[in-house]
Amino acid sequence: MAVTENIATEYHQQDTDFYCGAACAQMVLHAIGAGHLSQDDLYNDNHSHNVLDSGVNWYSPPDGIEWTLNNRKPAAFANHFVLFSPATEEAISRKIVWTLHHYRVAPIALVYGWAHWIVIRGYEASAAPASSVDTGYAINGFFVNNPWPPTPDPAPPPHSTGDICGSGGGYGIADEHISYATWQGTYMTGTPGGYWAGKFLAVCDPEPFSEKRGKRAELKRFFNGEKIIDKKTAMQYALRGLDESGVRNHKTIKKVITKVTAADPVLVHRLDRSNEFYYIVPMQGANKKTVSLVNVDARFGNYMQSAFAATEKSSINFKHLSREAILKLLGRRISVKEEKRVINIYPEAICIYPTLVWMPCRESLSPYIPFYMVTVGSHRLYVRIDGQVFTHLHTDGIGI
Repeated sequence: MAVTENIATEYHQQDTDFYCGAACAQMVLHAIGAGHLSQDDLYNDNHSHNVLDSGVNWYSPPDGIEWTLNNRKPAAFANHFVLFSPATEEAISRKIVWTLHHYRVAPIALVYGWAHWIVIRGYEASAAPASSVDTGYAINGFFVNNPWPPTPDPAPPPHSTGDICGSGGGYGIADEHISYATWQGTYMTGTPGGYWAGKFLAVCDPEPFSEKRGKRAELKRFFNGEKIIDKKTAMQYALRGLDESGVRNHKTIKKVITKVTAADPVLVHRLDRSNEFYYIVPMQGANKKTVSLVNVDARFGNYMQSAFAATEKSSINFKHLSREAILKLLGRRISVKEEKRVINIYPEAICIYPTLVWMPCRESLSPYIPFYMVTVGSHRLYVRIDGQVFTHLHTDGIGI
């Protein structure tokens, strides 16, 4: 019988663009009774305990995350945390499921190669695991707390229960679901270099894991991928994905999307993968406010992932930008500090790429926050969907 388990793990966003490890540690430590510890302190703990991979410029290294969780856990918490680094995605994913099921604690996982840390607070599977080495069940998806984006305030206020984190827009999205296929293809992709090259990392409970291959859920693809599906079709399959993924049945999500309609989608091109496209389909409630975002594969129509407003009374800020709005944001000239030059903007001489674009980068570690790509001569500019303008996208952050 299919099972869903979701561990109560209060959402908080990271206080800087490199504090993901600190924010994840804050969330997990709070969940086990440590209170809302300072992200500054947690980051310093993480960063100063890079023992095994000192040749790599980690912001929050894996062994640093492990050390911080064990060093700062409350005395009443009898368990301890262990960094696992198996050679397969399946092994670490099943290890995450077992930690959630048996120990009732959310693991912290390294995703987008070695770029970013997120909290895994729930899973969906064909059955609950019988032991830490059980491979007889199929994983269907994960519920996650992604601490990105950073808090927008220059001086982030202390985090507390009921604070503004997770309220949408620049304050992050507290409720996200990832299909297992998207987890495999976009998130848990393995560490590309350094001490853990080729490994898949998460900080979990101490029980052993199995490297054996087990039962897998079938990936449903509805089209042959020879062309990009149209917007109307994307809207239909986004609604279908909400039903078939089972997320509608989750008690908190069910309240948010009881009566939703699909609104105008945006098409996004993965900049780092030339043949991958997805639609972000906004879901609107009765008051026309966006309460959910659903990502659908733009070639095959399958459900990828979804995000939800914190409550049925809140919403997610998601707006298209017109050409006029993009030009207004760009202004008349842009300084490119890395190249010590200025780019003059002439509306008649720019080209806006026909789709939005995204890849994991310091400027966006969420696929729900893509960019408009503007070509000015030989240079590219990036206007994030929330209105921020960038001259480069940086993909060199490790553990941010």
